[in-house]
Order: sequence, then C-alpha cells, then structure tokens
Amino acid sequence: MLAELTVDLSAIRRNAAALAALIGSARLVPVIKANAYGHGLLPVGQALAPSVTRLAVYEVSEACALRAAGLTLPIHVLGPIAPRDLDEALAANADITLWDDGAYLRDVARAAQRQARPLRAHAKIDTGVTRLGMHANRAPTLLAQYARTPASITLVGAFSHLAAAEELHSTFTHEQLATFERATADLAPTVERHIAASAAAMLWPETRLDAVRAGIAIYGCWPSAQTATIMRERGFVLEQALSWRTQIVIVHDVPAHTPVGYGCSFHTKRPSRIGVIPIGYAEGLPRSAGDRAHVLVAGTRVRIVGRVCMNMAFVDLTDVPDAHSGTTVTLIGRDGSDELAADELANACGTINYEIIARLPAHVPRVYVGGEP
Repeated sequence: MLAELTVDLSAIRRNAAALAALIGSARLVPVIKANAYGHGLLPVGQALAPSVTRLAVYEVSEACALRAAGLTLPIHVLGPIAPRDLDEALAANADITLWDDGAYLRDVARAAQRQARPLRAHAKIDTGVTRLGMHANRAPTLLAQYARTPASITLVGAFSHLAAAEELHSTFTHEQLATFERATADLAPTVERHIAASAAAMLWPETRLDAVRAGIAIYGCWPSAQTATIMRERGFVLEQALSWRTQIVIVHDVPAHTPVGYGCSFHTKRPSRIGVIPIGYAEGLPRSAGDRAHVLVAGTRVRIVGRVCMNMAFVDLTDVPDAHSGTTVTLIGRDGSDELAADELANACGTINYEIIARLPAHVPRVYVGGEP
C-alpha cells in the first residue's frame, strides 16, 4: 500500500451518542461536509442516519449523493447553492440556507415555481463572524418576509455561528447568543433555532437551544486544547475514529553530515538510517511537517526530516534498527503503547486538526471497521 486510512464507524457512533446524551433535549445534527471531515461522506452518513433526525453538509452535491445512497432523513445544505442547482436541491428534498431578500431569494422563488413546491429553508443570521448571513438588525423583517411566502419557502430553521466558543472566558459568545435571541424572538415555536457547534455544545450549555450542529467532535477530535482539558476533567470521552498509515519503501544507511531531500535543508548529525515513505503533500501530509512532526514506527516515535515532497517524505529510523522496507509507519493512530492524535500532527505543522483531516484526499483508500458502510 502507498497509504491507507482506517475509519472506525462504531467510534463515530459512540461519539455521536455521547454528544446526544450531553446536550439533552436538543437535537444532534452531525455535520458531514468535506467528505465527512475526511472520513468518507457516504459511510459516515449511513452509519449515523439511523440515530439522528438530520444531517448537515456544505454542498448540494453532497446532499444528492446521500439521497442516491438511500438516505431519507432531512439534509441541510449549509453553504450557498448556485441558481442552476436549486432544482437539484428541490429534487433531493434538501433544506437550503437563506440570508437575503435579493437575487438569490428570487432564484429560489423561481425554482419553487418551476417545481410547484416550496424549498425548505434555514435562515442564516450573522451575529459576529461576518461571514454568510443576514445582518441581525434586518433578521426580524426578513424572517417575517420568508414566513409570508409559503409557496416558495417553508421556513424550518434559523441559525448562526459562534466565533469564539472554544474560549471559556469569551464574553463575545454571550453577546452573540443575545443578538441571535433578539433576532429570532418573533419566530414561531415550530421554527428550529440552532447556533452551537461542537465546542459551544460542550462549554456553553445555554447555546444548545433546539439543536446542535456537531462536526469535529463526531470524529473524536477536540475543537481546541482548552475544550479537551475541560471536558476530560469532567469525564467526557471522545474516541479518535481515524487512523492513517503507510509503509517504508526503502532505507538508506548514510554517514553523518549527509543532506536529505530538496534544498539540502536537513543534514544528518550522526551515521543514520533514513527511511522513505511514499506519501507527501499530495496525499495530505503538510509540507510544513518536515523537521517538526513525528510518526510511529514499531511503537517508537521518529521524526520526519527534510522537506516533505509532493509524493514522498523522509523519516529518521536510526533509533529503530529493525525497521526495513515494508515496515508500517503510523501518522495518526496507535502503534503499541503509543498513539498519535491528529492534534499532534496539526500542532507540529502550525495548523489545526480540522485542516489535517479535512484535507485528506478522497483518492487515499479508506477501510471501514465497526459496521458495514
């Protein structure tokens, strides 16, 4: 194998169950956008569908793929939909996101007229991220307008996104929640309100409202180090669902002061054994991992050295004398008594675990355990 990802669907289901128990009466809405954060859209969607009332994706193509796989539960498309794809959203019976009363709303109305039925919609309200969403001051007017157009829109939800929920002492979270509650005060009780994602659901119980959109935590990764510390102290457990492994292709025995890789940026300081692994940044290993990140070989932590190439990288095997061509290399996951989390690779590369797992390419083979995909 060049590389292989193992995804434990039972761990994903256990994480979802733990989150559902934590949030109590609020509904759990797993977010499976970006190929289920790199874990595989269809297998994860199929694994979760029996135990949740709705799924969330970003693109209408993801909703269509889930429908083609036989999923019938509501699916909310969080992102914008091109006007040409609104008919496709209607055909998939997908919930769309609305945020204005301009051209996009007119496109929605025309699509509903063509199909002779309304689109289910969640209104997005910007409460402080300054991203997609209507201004909170305009929300009451627009929400009332949406409610008056049942031929083109069935308003089923209103939502927003928190900017600093990973920070326990952030006053901005309370400010955003208050803004959202004012903006949605006149909504009918049947319209679902949701603002919390993984971190807020854990750290800010008051933000859970009617539903929680849980993304990163579903896959057993923590939204932030502070969230992990606090929740572990409370006895809350998440299980990392993904393992990432490859194999050594060749081992070079080289003397001290030998350059390794492009740019000769790394030189051995002692007689060394340098192993080559057949993955690089095209397979999802960040270029910044070189000389910073570690992998596990035979249960031992060894360093990635030199510059990560497009399709290959180097590891220092000097302290693992039995490593050879074909020996397994673990980038994320357990080997022996040690385990590498996506967080650790992310920290070494100066990024976040979200980016590490979401950018794992779809062409890297995935093996599913803990339930048939």
